[in-house]
Amino acid sequence: MESANGIQITDIKITKAKKEPGSHLVAHARIVLNGSFCVNSLRIVEGKFGPFISFPREYAKDKGYNVCYPITKSLQDYLTEVILTKWVSEKTLVERRT
Repeated sequence: MESANGIQITDIKITKAKKEPGSHLVAHARIVLNGSFCVNSLRIVEGKFGPFISFPREYAKDKGYNVCYPITKSLQDYLTEVILTKWVSEKTLVERRT
């Protein structure tokens, strides 16, 4: 996938998460959009129906809300596809080395 609505991931970094008992978090991601805007603290989560991307959240008075997130379905699909493809390729490389 090339881009969505003119928005393109120009850099991506995936960091494996520390395995915690009962946690479904598998990695963190940092992306740069159009070489101009950085989004930290994206989470790759292993869900009931497969992996998905969770966007940064803030918590206030026991209530959480997303700090940033895609508004359109096309951008959501683009970000998910690119980030998960990168995660799978890096995970596969690590598994081959061991």
